[in-house]
Amino acid sequence: NYISLGGSDFYNVAAAEVPMYLGPAHAPFEPKGEVVGNLELKKEVGLSRLGDRQSLRRTFDHLRQDLDATNQLEAVDYYHAKAVDMLTSPAVRNAFDLEQESAETRALYGTDTKFKWYYQAGHTWHASRFLLARRLAEAGVPFITLTEGGWDDHGKVNDASPTGNVFERLREKLPVYDRSIYALITDLYQRGLDKDVAVVVWGEFGRTPRINFAGGRDHWPRAGFALFSGGGFRTGQVIGQTDARAERPTGKPYNPQN
Repeated sequence: NYISLGGSDFYNVAAAEVPMYLGPAHAPFEPKGEVVGNLELKKEVGLSRLGDRQSLRRTFDHLRQDLDATNQLEAVDYYHAKAVDMLTSPAVRNAFDLEQESAETRALYGTDTKFKWYYQAGHTWHASRFLLARRLAEAGVPFITLTEGGWDDHGKVNDASPTGNVFERLREKLPVYDRSIYALITDLYQRGLDKDVAVVVWGEFGRTPRINFAGGRDHWPRAGFALFSGGGFRTGQVIGQTDARAERPTGKPYNPQN
């Protein structure tokens, strides 16, 4: 129900995706490393052996009744049921297979790009994740998050700060950002999914309207922006406005709750 593409690459995003009091069953699935390969049964494990293993697991459950005092066992049961569904159906693992896309579609999204400058965890732009997000949405995943780019552009503040000023870094990031957003929205519209799938692009706050002493832009919670597309919205609108210097909202302010 909830898939995170690249969230753990950024510690602050990963922390925001922890379900807290809702319990671990509500944590996102993150398809990294070996986990996608584990979505299908190994050749030496047929359905009959899978059934035997399920019976063995149920036996272990009876031996660990003490776990019922927490919600951990509930999470295990939830994930077990999901795992069996995934292992016995090709639909899930097919959604992760980008090779099933045409060469034209893959060309629309472009290739993953290694940046010259280093940006926290975001020094590679994964255009392929945008294509994967579209495939997952088309397969019926209701909520997908995607984190790319490393946008904390404070500039060359000190020796420990990421290299490159905001101008050098944005010259690298903005072209691939523009292409990926364009490709995702265009692809959704061409497939007739624009009424069903909403694309929301945002960060947690804006950046200072003025460039700082180090050639960067700092945190600015007073004003930011979000881009919406599809989802049955009436698009082509600009909602809300800031003053002439883009420092503060004028009129009615809109918050993340809105």
